[in-house]
Amino acid sequence: MWVVDMERKIKDSEPSAKTAKWRKHSIFCVPPRFKMVHGRASGGETSVFMPQTVALGPFHHGNEGLKPMEEHKMRAVRHLLHRADKTIGELVESVEVVADELEDAYMDLGDEWRGENRGKFLEMMIADGCFLLEVMRKGDRNDYLDSDPVFSKNGMQHIRPFVQRDMLMLENQLPLKVLQRIVAMETGKPPNDGDVDINKMVLTFLCPNWDPLVPCDGLGLHPLDLFRRSLLKCSAAPVHRGAPGTARPEPERVERDVPRSAQKLADAGIRFRTNSEKFQLNDIDFHRMTRRLMMPRVFLDDATPYKFHNVMAFEALHVRTSNDVTAYVTAFVLFMKDIIDSAEDVALLRRKGIVVHDLADNDEAVVKMFNTLTRDVCKYGQSRLCGVREEMEDYYKRSVMKWLVLEPWAFLKNKYFRSPWTFIALVAAICLVATDIMQTFYAVMSYEVAKQSLQAQLKDTKH
Repeated sequence: MWVVDMERKIKDSEPSAKTAKWRKHSIFCVPPRFKMVHGRASGGETSVFMPQTVALGPFHHGNEGLKPMEEHKMRAVRHLLHRADKTIGELVESVEVVADELEDAYMDLGDEWRGENRGKFLEMMIADGCFLLEVMRKGDRNDYLDSDPVFSKNGMQHIRPFVQRDMLMLENQLPLKVLQRIVAMETGKPPNDGDVDINKMVLTFLCPNWDPLVPCDGLGLHPLDLFRRSLLKCSAAPVHRGAPGTARPEPERVERDVPRSAQKLADAGIRFRTNSEKFQLNDIDFHRMTRRLMMPRVFLDDATPYKFHNVMAFEALHVRTSNDVTAYVTAFVLFMKDIIDSAEDVALLRRKGIVVHDLADNDEAVVKMFNTLTRDVCKYGQSRLCGVREEMEDYYKRSVMKWLVLEPWAFLKNKYFRSPWTFIALVAAICLVATDIMQTFYAVMSYEVAKQSLQAQLKDTKH
């Protein structure tokens, strides 16, 4: 009987209705294995993956600490409809068209949001979508009281960084298709007409201190997907799973050499350079002839771990089944971990303008950050950045100039030229050695002159 029961379980283990939706999922609950390794902040809370101000989507809806924001979402809906001169019925009708797509975006969406409970799901989507639009359109509205705790100028100045942070939590994503339908209802234009504007509005809100790369080939999946794509070169298309039944190639596992730190690479003659206008993390190239390693400028602050942890979790859970390796941000973090071994390496990258940070523990904090980010992260050999690393390693091993000139010079520079006192001591030692050599030379020359004079006198005496 247990064999028959097992056969039934095997047949039911891969229902076509479920597997057909796998490639549509883009928002996930972070698995316990991620939270155990990466999620715990000081105090034991899993705050790296947890929103702290506003719940977006179903996974954290109803959390006690996030409930105070719910009443403000309803006010956002009211003000948006009033300005657009539309009814709630028209808004619901616009969003309901894509209800199936919105449900399919969430992996493991509970039954409390499906079927006869779809109305509850759509209400949440509309409230969250209107809230985000009102928060991001800070300069386009003036119908809120100056004393408004959220949507006034003072309220937005206070709440903005916290909403930005929560918008980058993988479990706290809202499909941008919701914003698309709300904007279409407001303007009366076809939904796809505003895709680029929505992408730009979201990225401008998430990246206020720099000009992000805005994808122009279609609507992003959600804010975290847009943020990830803005960090990458030639990464306009969102990550999608392949068609059901597409074979996924096994990642090639390669034998990795011991990583060379930035200081060791610099001692071997590799010159670190950056383009201050480039921020794409995968825009890294090594030019062997000129020995230049071109890297983007990277800004690090206290929010960086939250951003990278969630982007890396998204890349791990939402991968396309094709020959392209899409975990670009993960590959970049692994690349940085390879070349950062100590605070000395961070100082080198900081002097070259590659790393810019304002962390409290200075350069040691950067080393600790990348060690934490890469803990238990799988290291693949297919990434393009792995190819760059292999080129540098090959140069390091084969460079004749390194052994004859660069390493001896690096030894002298690091040991004697790092402070004025060691330099003065080296100069004094050189002068003493030179003086001894000159004294020895003059002593020998005096002896030779005296010897030749004596020999000449002896010859004169014989004659």
